Order: sequence, then structure tokens, then C-alpha cells
Amino acid sequence: LETYKENMTVFCKNIIAQNEVINSIDPASETATEDLLSSLDTIEAEFTTLADMEVPEQFSAIESLADEAGAYMTEAVSLYHEAFGAAVYDDTKAQLAAQSYQRAIKRVQYIGDILMGQLPDDENVEITYEDSTSDDTQTAE
Repeated sequence: LETYKENMTVFCKNIIAQNEVINSIDPASETATEDLLSSLDTIEAEFTTLADMEVPEQFSAIESLADEAGAYMTEAVSLYHEAFGAAVYDDTKAQLAAQSYQRAIKRVQYIGDILMGQLPDDENVEITYEDSTSDDTQTAE
């Protein structure tokens, strides 16, 4: 459990650092697009690491959230590459990328809530509690 919490702390610090890098990019720079895509690639790698982390049994609901977050981030980064890599900037793909990015971040927020002992506060979240007489596990969708 402690290792998982440490790994999550490192993940969060790395995402915050990349967010700062993205926010510091000068949009007028000749390398702005390459810098943005490079940072997004780094974020995608962090999310892949998140999805691959071994989740402690007491937080089993986090595993599917981490997998979903990783998949959404991979989709987002791929779409951002397509949007910026096209001969003409593709705003539709950029908007789809932003939606996938937000879905990935939302799942990380849910994970944080669960690790803090709180239930995610979202009308789209369904929570199933483990019953001591069954093999069902707690899930958050």
C-alpha cells in the first residue's frame, strides 16, 4: 500500500510538472507545436505507468479507473498528434482530444478521492459496495 501511495505521489508530481511545461510554452515559438506534443507524449507515458501499477486489494476499484484513464489519455494524445500533424490544423480532432483528455483527468480525480477515503462526487458515478457474504468488489464507474 505504501509503495502504491508513493508511486501515485510521483505520478501526480510528474503530471503537475508537465502541466507547468505546457503552460510555459510560448504559442508564438517556432517549436510550440513540437514542445506541446512532446509534453503530451510524456503525460501519456505517465498514464501508461499509472495503468500498469499494481493496485492494493483494498483499492481494487482503482484498477479499472487507472486503465480507463490510460486508455483515454492514449486516445487524447493520438488525436492531438493528428490534429496538429495535419496539413491544416484539425479543430474537430483537437476538440475530441480535449474531451478524451478531460475524461482521463476525471478518472485520476476519482482515484484521488478514493485514496483519500472519499466517494467521488459525480452523478455519473455508480458505486457498488463489497458485501461480506459475496465476492462482489467495490467499483466506481
